[in-house]
Parts: sequence; structure tokens; C-alpha cells
Amino acid sequence: MVSPVFAAGAAGIGAISGLSAMVQAVAALYGIASGINDYVNRHIDDMKASSNPTVEKTGRILEMAKYGFGLGYLSSVTVIAVGQYLLGNTLAAMSTVATAATLSNPIAMTCAAMGAIFYGWSALNDVERNAILDKLAQGLEIGVELIKAMVGFVIQAGKDLFSTQRLKEFKTFIADNAALFGRSLSDVTRLTVDVIGDAAFTAKKHAGAALTSTVKAASDATGVVSERLSDLGKAAGGAIDQTGIAAQQVIDGGKEVIRRARGDRLPK
Repeated sequence: MVSPVFAAGAAGIGAISGLSAMVQAVAALYGIASGINDYVNRHIDDMKASSNPTVEKTGRILEMAKYGFGLGYLSSVTVIAVGQYLLGNTLAAMSTVATAATLSNPIAMTCAAMGAIFYGWSALNDVERNAILDKLAQGLEIGVELIKAMVGFVIQAGKDLFSTQRLKEFKTFIADNAALFGRSLSDVTRLTVDVIGDAAFTAKKHAGAALTSTVKAASDATGVVSERLSDLGKAAGGAIDQTGIAAQQVIDGGKEVIRRARGDRLPK
């Protein structure tokens, strides 16, 4: 369901004057046309009002970041931007599919961003983390250390508020939204269990497609065999009326047709 707040901005997506490039990119992703602080407040309220504990607590963390760092909406936007980078969205150029997906469920996208921080930040090496921090600092126009502090806060808050089992629920959000940018769950988490899970899912997907093709081919082959046997049956009926030898020849011919259609080696 589209949040009324974000749906209202969908009709006028565009640059909001006075904002940094990356804040504008996040605003475009969520369909925010103006009044970004109000939009963020209402988005947080929507999440906190959710009956889903994972969504509700994610909203609380986003709210704590918003007020705890004294930067208003910029803190929340920074958290979302970090998560988006980890999902594979560079926020350099918003694609139509990503914007459409976010507008259809902005809460899921925020949960995916938060989950990507929980699972993906520690999966990076120092070089990768520093590269992301530099890009975010430039795009958001705030300091690297401040971004690192926000990330550290989000991770600690996640450990405090979520059980291990509840944290795992973020994997679905991560997988669904990372797929928008051509990435998988294991690309974000780099956990062996997720690499295996992604491989198993891909294998199952390919096997399903192969099975569908095989079933169709088998069905087509069965139809051909049935048609040939039907013709042979008609011929056999006429031959039996004439002579037993002719009937036997028709039956033998039928066996040969079946062998060729099935590709097996039945005894003659």
C-alpha cells in the first residue's frame, strides 16, 4: 500500500532547492516534492504505527537518529542513503523501476536500507567502507566522522532492540530491494549461509524453468505418439479383417513408432 505522504509527492518528483545532491536523490527515490522534514516525520510515524514489530522498531531507530544527532531530517536521510549504497543504489541517477518500487512500498525500502546497515556494513573491508563514506560525505555535504557515528548508532540500536530471530526478518527486505539494483542478499551480507541460499534459490529457479520445458516437450511427444497409434489402430483394424499376417505387421510397426518417439530401446 502506498503511504499517503509519499504518494502525494509522486506527482511532482524533482529537485528541491537548497538541498545537497544526495538528499535530493533520496527525495526523488521516495517521491518527495517539497517539505522533506514533514515527509520524514510522517514516514516515521507510519512505521511506528505499524503492527509489524520489525517495521515499528525500525521507525523508532530512524526517529532516534533524527533527533539524537540534532540534524533533523538529514540524520534520517543519511541513514537511508548509507543503506541504499549497501543495497547497490549509488543515488547518482534514480531509475524508474526503483522509484516506482519505493512509491509502492516506501516502508519496505526503509527497512531494507536499515537491514543493509545491520548486515552489510561489517561485511565490508576498510577500503570499501572508506570509499562509501567519502562519496556519502561529498553527496550529503556532511563530515565522514558524523556519518560513521550515525552508522555505529544504528547498528548498536539494532542489537539492543532486535533479537537475532527478528534481525533475520530484514533479509527478506534486503533481498527484495537489492534485486532492484541487480544484487542478491549474499551480495549485501556476504554470509556463507546466504551465498548457499542464493545459489539454492537460483538452482531451483532454473530447475523449475527446465522442468516446465521438459513437461511441455513430453506432452507434445505424447500427442504425436497418440496420433500415430490412432492411425495405426485404424490400419490394424482393416488388416485384421483381411489377414492375420498383415495385422501382425501393423502391430510390429506400432512398436517401432513407439520406440522412435520415446527414444528408448524396448525389446522387439
